[in-house]
Amino acid sequence: MKTLVVYFSRTGRTRQIAEAVAGRLGADIECIPDVGNRSGIWGYIRSLREAMQHRIINSGAPKKNPSDYDLIIVGTPVWAHNMCSPLRSYITTQKQRFRTVAVICTQGGSGASKVVGDIATLCGRTPAGTLVLSEREIKQDQFAAKLDGFIKSITLANAA
Repeated sequence: MKTLVVYFSRTGRTRQIAEAVAGRLGADIECIPDVGNRSGIWGYIRSLREAMQHRIINSGAPKKNPSDYDLIIVGTPVWAHNMCSPLRSYITTQKQRFRTVAVICTQGGSGASKVVGDIATLCGRTPAGTLVLSEREIKQDQFAAKLDGFIKSITLANAA
């Protein structure tokens, strides 16, 4: 099963998990480029505003073609109970090239279940698997069991 992990990360937590998933699966990985500055308080506020407004932004063309993969795993931080705008933009422009999709969500508080539902709706399909991790689980390196379960679920889903 040829797999691509596509993610956006402002703080590095989503990147950490995307890299762990890609490493376990031997998958290709791509970070969604961002043309704006998201650092500091103003970058944080900008990010929240874009997420709450469901904005589609210009994030640049992807380097890897999703059509070349059996499974696309999309990774997003949860911003104000929404997916990040770079991922929303990526899905909007690339979803017709997805065969199967799975989701990684990292969150400081809550909102991941809504984000997973929004991604499913935007993609037009139910994810083959979902991995939701809190900031605390990532910081304390307490996500191995959840990662194992996610890997197993997407492997079984794609074997069928």
